[in-house]
Amino acid sequence: MKQYTITLLLLLLIESAFSQVPVGKWRDHFAFKQVNYTTISNSKVYASSANGVFWYSPTDGNIGKLTSVNGLNDVGISALGHSKYDNVLAIGYQNGNIDLVINDKILNVPDIKQKPIQGTKQINHFFFDDSNLLLISTGFGIVVYNLERREIKDTYYIGEAGAECWVNQVTVFNHRLYAATGNGLKSASVNSTTLFHYESWQIETEIPFVDAEYNTMAVFQNKLFVNQSTGNSVNDALWIFDGENWSTATSQFIQIRNIAASQNYMVLTSRQGIMVYSNYPSEQITITEYANYWDYKPNHALINNNGTLAIADNSLSLMYGNVKSWTRVKPNSPDNDRAYYILPTLTNLYILAGGRNSWWGNMYYPFTYHELNDNRWRTVYNSAFFDAVRITQSPFYEDELFVSTWGHGVVVYRDGEVSNNFTPENSSLQTIFSGPYCRIGGIAFDLNNNMWVTNAGVPNPISLYTAEGEWVSFPYENQIASDRISDIKLSPSNFLWVIIPSGGGLFVIDPGTNPESIESHRAKKVNLIAPDGSSLPNNIHSIAFDKDNYLWVGTSEGVLISYNPYAVFEPQQFSLQRVKIPGYEEGYAAELLKSQVVTSIAVDGGNRKWFGTQRSGAYLQSSDGSEQLLHFTVNNSPLPSNNIQHIGIHPKTGEVFFATDKGTISYRAEATEGNSRFGKVYAFPNPVRPEFDGVITITGLVDKTNVKITDLTGNLVFETVSLGGQATWDGKTLTGNKAATGVYLFFCTTTDGEETAVGKILFIK
Repeated sequence: MKQYTITLLLLLLIESAFSQVPVGKWRDHFAFKQVNYTTISNSKVYASSANGVFWYSPTDGNIGKLTSVNGLNDVGISALGHSKYDNVLAIGYQNGNIDLVINDKILNVPDIKQKPIQGTKQINHFFFDDSNLLLISTGFGIVVYNLERREIKDTYYIGEAGAECWVNQVTVFNHRLYAATGNGLKSASVNSTTLFHYESWQIETEIPFVDAEYNTMAVFQNKLFVNQSTGNSVNDALWIFDGENWSTATSQFIQIRNIAASQNYMVLTSRQGIMVYSNYPSEQITITEYANYWDYKPNHALINNNGTLAIADNSLSLMYGNVKSWTRVKPNSPDNDRAYYILPTLTNLYILAGGRNSWWGNMYYPFTYHELNDNRWRTVYNSAFFDAVRITQSPFYEDELFVSTWGHGVVVYRDGEVSNNFTPENSSLQTIFSGPYCRIGGIAFDLNNNMWVTNAGVPNPISLYTAEGEWVSFPYENQIASDRISDIKLSPSNFLWVIIPSGGGLFVIDPGTNPESIESHRAKKVNLIAPDGSSLPNNIHSIAFDKDNYLWVGTSEGVLISYNPYAVFEPQQFSLQRVKIPGYEEGYAAELLKSQVVTSIAVDGGNRKWFGTQRSGAYLQSSDGSEQLLHFTVNNSPLPSNNIQHIGIHPKTGEVFFATDKGTISYRAEATEGNSRFGKVYAFPNPVRPEFDGVITITGLVDKTNVKITDLTGNLVFETVSLGGQATWDGKTLTGNKAATGVYLFFCTTTDGEETAVGKILFIK
């Protein structure tokens, strides 16, 4: 079995500011509002959401979290457990992967994930016995893991004739191993030497419903309590076994999600309420709300010997306490992991949680955006709208945002509140049919601060909102010839470039000197053709203009480039072509990402290109696209998914944000937007301590600044040229050796030699 460990860094949840994330490091922006499972150790309470685990220390109030950024090996958490014997935290995933946190290190157990079986491998539950064995309930059976040997010991296929069987949970009672499955309650002697053989397992026929689903169980006061799941319309049935006879009690709840017991208490959890027993059935407490809190959606609960509850709640995160007093524990995070589009500004980060389906219809997601401001997350909801798809910063006010919705026109937010909503009733926008179906694909402001809007499926698909506040629309329906219309981007030539999805190509408008008048326009639909006349892929997903004013086009079959987009209205001059990458064989070249759907393109401060793809993660290419500098996937990085919805780059820090279909994560790259003049030039971290394993960054520069690093005697140690406003040093000398402890000087000079800056770095080896 392949095993490896990763050192665990428990992070205090004091979120880093944009400028504090080290270059070359990741940080997650995963949601921790919807918590599914909880478990308790001697000193901490653990809770899990889909993409991570956080812990809470009741004694001092400290909070920490575990995600793919600091050691976890997967996303999609489906089980959580803790051993009271040897302090092991077990984390299971939907794809069968397992992480074990042992002595502050993470041991990945990928055996089940890699197991070549059909059907689901989902991890459903962990049961730690008292002999150093971990029994893992899965979608196909029971897997036994030896904690001492760190290896899989056995697999029990307990379905009929040894078939796969969905196992929800196992436990031990009266020297028998019980399995709550999707097809009955089964048991076997713990002393059997043939537990791997299905004939060693018997169905509990004294329960009349032998083929029913049994989803959760616990041992309390020398009795086994098992829940029979009856669906979502009839109350579940609670079965009780005293070692000789089975009896039943009708549950008060429609769906019991889990039963758990400590030495002194038992707790039954459902979405309708929680029952706490100190002596079943007479002494009980019913909890149907959290005092002084507005919501109540429990998913899972455990109870300490002193009667304190830890409740994983679907809306309030982790609730810790008792019926009289509750502590809400929620890491600083967005409210959910939906991420469709990202807008980093100088001060804030915005993540839209809307979307469209693959047929360009509505998802009907409530209007939602997540905002990171002053290192704190907040999520803005508005039930009056749905399906926010694009967000654009206003050129008029710093805290004004224009949001494109796929149904409700353009929603304007100022200072966090709706200040306007442009619809067919108060603008030139149109709807595809009656009702809330004014679908806006994108928004762009031109050099005169006029706002251009793409309006899908209507006779006048392009609208203009002038800087003076006047609306006008243009009848370009026949030229666009598609009900689908997406982004609109302004080129350096002040042309408007519109994406026509699903093979429609591009549509370009030169608004001329009088943009309100269609007579002033030049407009053209661009079908993509190579210079030799051969056709190019017209299924376009993304476009971007770089610092050389070149046009980059992301298609369903890789990347295209135009070196002269300003000549788009000159048929004999304008051209697009594939981006060639020199091959290993002389005279041959590969084509950039030809087999990939390129969903997003972002240009960083060094004019390098970041490409997001639908199935293969994110790529960083050199400025001309010919050299691959980085390629991030779920296998070699903390990315939660290889499906990149959008990429946004913070202009000041170079932090690259990836919106995926499973949440948002970011990577601090070395390139930032260059200043027109030197700003505050400094190095960070400074001093550089022995435990630091990243790169040292010098920031506040102009693009292509020459940077030299010397020791105090003037010996050259390192030299480089800045990417945009930053330069980096890996702490090594020109010979490749780690620099010695000491003070180093850095000298920065612009290419024209007119500006210089000098600073010091204390380096401790």
